[in-house]
Amino acid sequence: MRFSGKWMALVAGVWLLLVLFAVSRIQQIETNADAYLEDDSTANSSQQPQLLPRTSDGEALRYVPRDVVDTWKKRDLLIVLGVPTVDVEERQRRRHLQRSTCWRFPGVATRANNFTGAMLVLYVLARHPSHGYNYSAALLEEAAQWHDVLTTSIDEGRVTTKKVVGGPGFWGLEAEIGMSRKTYFWFDFALRLFPTVPY
Repeated sequence: MRFSGKWMALVAGVWLLLVLFAVSRIQQIETNADAYLEDDSTANSSQQPQLLPRTSDGEALRYVPRDVVDTWKKRDLLIVLGVPTVDVEERQRRRHLQRSTCWRFPGVATRANNFTGAMLVLYVLARHPSHGYNYSAALLEEAAQWHDVLTTSIDEGRVTTKKVVGGPGFWGLEAEIGMSRKTYFWFDFALRLFPTVPY
């Protein structure tokens, strides 16, 4: 497959922005080993106005047992991959397929191997309108089974187009902004919980 020069320049530009964002955030981080599960708003307060509703680390880790989080922090991880996804049946199936195929390689840290490996994969979700802006029962079962689901206080945007899963086009501005908000949340959260992981 050939990529045009414009496409490669766009990809390089996006990666540069992500690296600059990460570097600027790393310089601001103050790590506190015990604060990551606190629901106290003072532990996560900031003098600057927030662009997003602030998800406390405790809220994001609500469905991940504390001993699992402690295990993550003890591991010498090379990569922590955050996958923004949606709480709908089609995406749940995709997550299941990923867990049963590509995340089975020896270097991937999963619940099945007590999170031993160089790469940890976590799924980042927001509350979806199809469930009344609550997390679905199926997602709660999934989170209890796999211990790799992060939940945010973000409301997912409504789909405003007729796009279907796997089809061409885009989901509409509200849904696209929702995905961007989850991505921003992931970068912010990952730098706090995994400050020493290189990628």
